[in-house]
Amino acid sequence: MATDIINETLPGDDVNAPDINFQNDTTSGSDTSNLNYQEPTDGQKQLQAIDDEVKSLLYPEPKDYEFVFGQNFDKGMVGINSRTLGLIIGQVPLPPAPTITENTQNVSGMYGQRWLGNNYGAKVFNIPATVIADDENDYLNKVESISNALIAVSNNEVPLRFGQYPERTYYGHFTAIPEPQYIDHAWDSTITLQFTCSDPHGYMEQEIGQADNKNELSLMPLGNDTAKPVFQYTFKSDANNFGYVNDKGENVFVGFSDDSSTQDLTPMVYFDPMEDLGTFTKVTDMSTTNFALANANVTSDGTMRILGKFAIANDKFWTAPKDYTGQATMFGNLLLTKKFSLGNTDNWGVSTRLAHRRYYNRAYQRIETYLLDSNGKKIGRFGIQDYGTGGLTYIYILFGETIAQEQLNLQKGFGYWGTGNTEWAKAQVVQKPGFDITLNVNADEPNFSVDKQVTLDFHQELYDTGNPTYLPDAVKWTHTTRTVEKWKTPRDSSGKATGPQVYSKEVEIDQTSHQTVPNKNNYQTFQDYKRTTLVWNSSQGESITWSTWHNVGIPNAGRNGWTWKATDYQKGGSWDKGSNRVNQPGTITSKAIEHDYNDASALTNFWGQFWVRKIDDKLMITVYKVNDADGLQTNNVVLDMSFDIPENFGSKIAQLGYYFGKAPIHEDKITKTTPASDDKPASYEFVKSYPDDELSTSDLRVMAITTADALKRAHTIIHSGDTATIDTETENVYINGVLSNQYLSPASTYPVFKGGSQAKFNFFPTADKASVQYVYRPAMK
Repeated sequence: MATDIINETLPGDDVNAPDINFQNDTTSGSDTSNLNYQEPTDGQKQLQAIDDEVKSLLYPEPKDYEFVFGQNFDKGMVGINSRTLGLIIGQVPLPPAPTITENTQNVSGMYGQRWLGNNYGAKVFNIPATVIADDENDYLNKVESISNALIAVSNNEVPLRFGQYPERTYYGHFTAIPEPQYIDHAWDSTITLQFTCSDPHGYMEQEIGQADNKNELSLMPLGNDTAKPVFQYTFKSDANNFGYVNDKGENVFVGFSDDSSTQDLTPMVYFDPMEDLGTFTKVTDMSTTNFALANANVTSDGTMRILGKFAIANDKFWTAPKDYTGQATMFGNLLLTKKFSLGNTDNWGVSTRLAHRRYYNRAYQRIETYLLDSNGKKIGRFGIQDYGTGGLTYIYILFGETIAQEQLNLQKGFGYWGTGNTEWAKAQVVQKPGFDITLNVNADEPNFSVDKQVTLDFHQELYDTGNPTYLPDAVKWTHTTRTVEKWKTPRDSSGKATGPQVYSKEVEIDQTSHQTVPNKNNYQTFQDYKRTTLVWNSSQGESITWSTWHNVGIPNAGRNGWTWKATDYQKGGSWDKGSNRVNQPGTITSKAIEHDYNDASALTNFWGQFWVRKIDDKLMITVYKVNDADGLQTNNVVLDMSFDIPENFGSKIAQLGYYFGKAPIHEDKITKTTPASDDKPASYEFVKSYPDDELSTSDLRVMAITTADALKRAHTIIHSGDTATIDTETENVYINGVLSNQYLSPASTYPVFKGGSQAKFNFFPTADKASVQYVYRPAMK
């Protein structure tokens, strides 16, 4: 099938308001950067050692009289050393405890008070420092640097390490940056900074290890306070459950007991971790397929790329650009998976991640997944699309082989197109006042002929003999300018005008200089003007007229300024019938006004986990937000819907396609094309360059589902090659990075480590079915 293109222009604003279903996110605030820890290879360890050596040279450990603020290499933050800010740090006393507030109660007839315990608050560091400055400018620069670096502009607390205690990291914010006090009338000064840690712990370097070959762990945790570990499971075979228990009987249990039926009723029939483009077929001609893209087409010269280790991203929609036509038709890249079989069942589930990040409001681009049957025909599609002109981004799921069928099904309630249907999605909508933008559309005209040109040359020499800055000398000021006005007409090769006459005015020279000269009374201040007019026409050829005049400057008595008097004026002219018109390259500039609605929502910059299921006569979609920081699914849902499948609608999938498309907007209009020559490819200029959306996909899993009732009884929750994580800090469980608290036993207590106290843990399943790594960060009170 070739195309399914409709005559649709780029849209105006017509927002579908979201409405219901809010779910809380239980993952905020946790540091889960090591949830997917795997033991590095020898080569990786060697590269890491080199990387650590480079970091130690570029960003050395703070010395006793220094601190490092905001350093977190895992998140790409190199931080700043107090030395860089011009601070010399004095002895920083280590607070023995956080702020303590006692709770008491007055009881009638009681001698004294009833003590109800203490509240332990933040830990406060008072940091004495000296600012060394050479002069006033140096002092101001250093004070500004201190302000810029230490004043918090977000709600996130930032790490700080003192050179006196380099093994400990404190997280907090500066609560006092007082006015520096000068020392002995110099520009040196002293200041006492106050750093407050809402979490009073000092954290040491992360400890990473592994359970033994019996999946048992016995260790003495470092530190002297509670440390909340993260346990990472890597499975070698299918399992009903996993978890751990300590020597006190405290435990975490995830899944179903082993004496239940272990039949896997949701076997995975297709999995692609998105680490190799070779697992896809890139379509460059839609006539080779049995379906059509919706109001879109493929390009033969677009490119894709691997993003990180496990994601595929759009690289270029095209090499030879598509010109702006005002149509909403998109062009881009289409990737097809290999075909797969669901077996005897018609029920299925698809889990995949799509990312859409818009960097230019008016962009009109999309990423979507196509659901195809065994004949390669389209069942439906789901994805994220820009509204265009800065409107709210859409999320959608549509069903039908053509756009017309999609729209008919959508009218009947089979499908969704909007900005999300949950309260959480609605809360993220921000509709700011829109505004118009002006686009200057420059079109090259290689055959401009000059009809008229007026050149005005100006030269002035002004002598100032009374300026106190230069006495006893005088100062000579010289000013020279040249202004050129042109009237040009675009013409074809026969000389016929192809457009209206264009006027331009350009200052080609504007130079000013001054120099001191001996102070004399016979200096003359003057101005010289020369105007030259050239006119070309078919009868006279080139005609030239010119005029000059000379002005003498007389100082105004008792006030500033000069009075100018013309002392000479001349004019003349000539013509040359044999002189042809002068042809010059030029540019015609026209202006276009386009609107930017300036709207934003969660979908403007969104990484989503799409979970689509078909069970009997129901088709369901749930789209979760994925956390950018750690790649874990949150409980924030942007779309959650269930549809009744119409009778005789074929919905058994056997293949998927990913499409990355862009519609050229006014900014993409091609204004100049330089053809390819020798080894140089063709190049293009546009009305305005802007960054494309970042569109990517990752982690595709397709499951076969036997029946809805059987799904409820399924007990195999994890498969060989899967990973699982128990995070004791957030008390969340993840399977392959997806939040999976639905399998968690309500009796789970999440036992943790205590620094300085022996810890003994037994993990299940056994070591032949899963290996277990742990990571924790020791804490000091």
